[in-house]
Amino acid sequence: MGTTNAKGSNYAWAVAIACVCFYAVPLGLMANHAGLFLTPVINEFGWSQTEASLYMSIQPWVAAVCTPFAGKLLSKYNPRIVMTIAALVFGLSSLACAWFTSPIQWHIYGVLYGASAAFWMYIATPTMVNRWFAKNNGTIIGVIGVFVSLLGAIMSPIIGGWIAEWGWQQTRIVLGIAVTIISAGGTLLLLRESPEKMGVLPWGYGEATEAKQTAASKWEVGPDEGCMQKDAMKSPALWMLVLMAGLFVLSASFNQQAARYAAVNPLFGENGAAIGAMAVSVIMYASIVGKFGLGWIADHFGARISGITAGVCGLAGAAVIMFSGGSVMMFYVGAALFGLGYSALNIVPPMACRQAFGQKDYANIYSIVATGLNVLSGFAALMYATLFDLTGGYQAAMVVMIVFYALVILMSMVIVPMGRKLWAKNA
Repeated sequence: MGTTNAKGSNYAWAVAIACVCFYAVPLGLMANHAGLFLTPVINEFGWSQTEASLYMSIQPWVAAVCTPFAGKLLSKYNPRIVMTIAALVFGLSSLACAWFTSPIQWHIYGVLYGASAAFWMYIATPTMVNRWFAKNNGTIIGVIGVFVSLLGAIMSPIIGGWIAEWGWQQTRIVLGIAVTIISAGGTLLLLRESPEKMGVLPWGYGEATEAKQTAASKWEVGPDEGCMQKDAMKSPALWMLVLMAGLFVLSASFNQQAARYAAVNPLFGENGAAIGAMAVSVIMYASIVGKFGLGWIADHFGARISGITAGVCGLAGAAVIMFSGGSVMMFYVGAALFGLGYSALNIVPPMACRQAFGQKDYANIYSIVATGLNVLSGFAALMYATLFDLTGGYQAAMVVMIVFYALVILMSMVIVPMGRKLWAKNA
């Protein structure tokens, strides 16, 4: 096939849809609604909450172990086949849960979930977007992330209604079939390895080249630009990026605590549960704005500014929540600001990695970052639970979040420039 015109191939948009299939659909339809199944499963089998939810802790630890291998497989083999298999493993194992009757079976599901998530949770989407798009990468990644939030906002009450009407097993079957068909089918039909293998150029290639020539955008990265993993591992910038991404995931996990924060707040009285439920919705809708906005900022002003913006929003949100007292409106304002910072998790780290270390060995370099994300994700729930048990409230957690976001701001200032110096040195 001959090369298309200098503006690049429109097939990149089919690849973006494939990313929605293998990333947004499993996360937005199934993974993010795991909590809805806990109570009915516990009630039916009489298990403890620890027995029923242990797989949620197993998953990130297994993902952390598998992520480095995921990066290597995506670099070495055709992602179309690799990601289709990963989607099938998650979809079919999630479907099988409908017939599980013992905790050990759910624990095995946690292993399979973690092994598949090592591919689709953090690495595959930025890797494929960076291959297929020569410009606006952050915006595209942000828009793909928006589908996760939209599916969560739309499907959460629907899934809750299905569980109440049909039971958790029947609901699990419907969701499992839907996730398997959409994620695996869409990936197999639409995903392609690279523009080069199809004989085309990445979308926006000509415009990105002109931007670089006119110095209109110093953040554009060519497919052969950057450094290798072994060189990146020698730079403090990579390990700061791992820590920054980990602080993002630890802070973002407060989203799972927001409802309880309001429910146990004596100043909210008997309305605490309802206020908490609304706060979760506020966070979710704010994250939709944040994902698009932070991606756009990363494209036009760099991941450094995007990370600083996210850190400021998250810090401000935690501070407002902490000092909101009994003011419901201030609590919602804090939740909205937190939602903007929370949305950075899948936007700022991958864009900072690309802009700091380039595209040449992106999948392998970012696999190190994703491993750190998964490791610290496994500590998140324990961190909030421990702080609550030790202090009897969430004020200490708010202080910790403020410190985390302050560190994010500081590290965002130096990661990309420091990484670029390594890149230039090894050029």
